[in-house]
Amino acid sequence: MALFLCVLFLLLSSASACDRCLHQSKAAYFSKASALSAGACGYGSLALGLSGGHLAAGVSSLYKDGAGCGACFQIRCKNSTLCSSEGTRITLTDLNHNNETDFVLSSRAFMAMANKGMGRDILKLGIVDVEYKR
Repeated sequence: MALFLCVLFLLLSSASACDRCLHQSKAAYFSKASALSAGACGYGSLALGLSGGHLAAGVSSLYKDGAGCGACFQIRCKNSTLCSSEGTRITLTDLNHNNETDFVLSSRAFMAMANKGMGRDILKLGIVDVEYKR
């Protein structure tokens, strides 16, 4: 019985601890990072210094009623022609009310997912398929 409870505990722990799992979604971008810095987390102009201005608004499951503020995510787009395999790191500073994407990134963060010299090309897409993890 004790072994069963230990196994059950481990399974439940790993199922709920999927913060580090790789997730598939879509991301869009704001043309002005100031829109994200004035966001729901209340960082104001301080947000522009976080992660080199690589800011994001996240859906409610990531925002977590404000508990997700300041969370960092590694995100990369899946278009291998335009995007680097490394992607970029972003900091959550706002709530994304858009139900089409998990993230709305600053344009700087959006372009940072691209291969060198392809930043403007990725912006033209507007929305891209992404993979991300916390």
